[in-house]
Amino acid sequence: MNRILRRICLKMYSKGEKNIIMKTERFLEGTMDKLRWIHLSDIHFSGDEDYEVTRMRDSIADKLKELTEGKIINFVVVSGDLVYQNGSYDAKLKKFIESVEQICNVSSDNLFIVPGNHDIKRNQARTVLLDGIRKENFKFEKNTVEQLEKDFKKYKSFLKKVKFQDEDYLYKLEKREGYNIFLMNTAFTAGTDQDEGKLVLEKNLFYDAIKQLKDQECSINIAVGHHPIDCFLKENQEKIWNNFNDYNIDFYLCGHQHKGAYSYDLNAGRIIPTYQCGSGRVDDYATVTFLMGELDMNTKRGKITPYKWLVNEECWAIGGIDGRKAVSGELEITLERFQKSTGFLFEDEEVNEDEFRRFIMEFHEKSKYFDNEEINIDPKDVFEKFSNMKCNKSVEKHYHSLCRYFPIIDEIMESTLLTPIERESIPNIIISEYNKVLGKAANGNEIIELIVENIFQLYKDEFNYSNTTLKTYYKILVYWSIYECDIFNEKI
Repeated sequence: MNRILRRICLKMYSKGEKNIIMKTERFLEGTMDKLRWIHLSDIHFSGDEDYEVTRMRDSIADKLKELTEGKIINFVVVSGDLVYQNGSYDAKLKKFIESVEQICNVSSDNLFIVPGNHDIKRNQARTVLLDGIRKENFKFEKNTVEQLEKDFKKYKSFLKKVKFQDEDYLYKLEKREGYNIFLMNTAFTAGTDQDEGKLVLEKNLFYDAIKQLKDQECSINIAVGHHPIDCFLKENQEKIWNNFNDYNIDFYLCGHQHKGAYSYDLNAGRIIPTYQCGSGRVDDYATVTFLMGELDMNTKRGKITPYKWLVNEECWAIGGIDGRKAVSGELEITLERFQKSTGFLFEDEEVNEDEFRRFIMEFHEKSKYFDNEEINIDPKDVFEKFSNMKCNKSVEKHYHSLCRYFPIIDEIMESTLLTPIERESIPNIIISEYNKVLGKAANGNEIIELIVENIFQLYKDEFNYSNTTLKTYYKILVYWSIYECDIFNEKI
């Protein structure tokens, strides 16, 4: 349906009827190939906005119309701090939220909002209570939870007007077709000037909610909270990452720090990214940003594009996230949980050593015209390299299974069969491919896979081995180069 005509028609219906229409439209659209979302945070409505804030907010509506035209947006996230210091949840804020819903063509069911530290009513009683709670292994009683939740009264009342239902939870799972959203009230124990590193997890309620994802390994699972996880007590951080890992969370969306950012946690054994949205209010220290995410439902790869408000130019531009991975303006997403290692021999399969020797000699022959560069042989602790490059445990395990073939490579490299220049050809190929893919991947796992795939494509017509065997041989050479050469020394 023409988008403008559709909006005119929807005005004829009640809010509940509109939601039914939107759900029906999505059903009729058939299989979802792309998962798309908009992420806003730290809006900080105050009820008395100045020119700069009003100008930016009006412009964000225009930008969202431009970005979403002709696209299906599956959900919208607002990750906390709807108002400033528990201020005015007024009609203007409601109108702004509803305009984002309408522009993105999402129902209120697919508008996911969590509270932030500014959505709490601060008071002396809360401060005293928090002082006694903020310690490792604190066990909550029901009345303590209820007392802390009272300070979200205005926030919950507003949310009911927007969502048309009570949102009385600390942790909640929202299941959808092909994806799930795990909502966290990280502000539950916030509300002082020293919140960082002191937030407390209600572990029992958290676990009751997140374990519902146990059978959702085929779905994309996204956690949403206001605070970055490192705002919690250290012991709680470990519990959160462990459960994210064990219950299939693929990445975490948050805000709070008023600037766009990303990070990758490996503490639980699998890389779980955090994508942090900037502020939604113009001031002297915030970076005003919003994020647009897109994932291919088949490959489980995609991107997050940040949009930054340029205050002087009064327009939006791609950018707003600092870091090497975001130099291009976009952040590539790869859901590690779905990236199965394919095309390689299993760990318990043996490599034919004589055949591997022949392959190395043939590879030298095929690559003898490669433009050689001086290489730096600088062996370092390979497992320190894996840690710095955020490789998961499967890489270490695979390395262990294949490093037994390194003596074959050493034997050939040290033999008189090769000239000094020929000895450098294979390391140079691998180093060259490493330099090409560095900065294009989120972690060392992806870098290794990209190097192997690139070399395979370069030489796939040169050898008479199976694709599986070739990729395994290339991977052994890549692991050997990581061990022997001055690569994989960066920190991601």
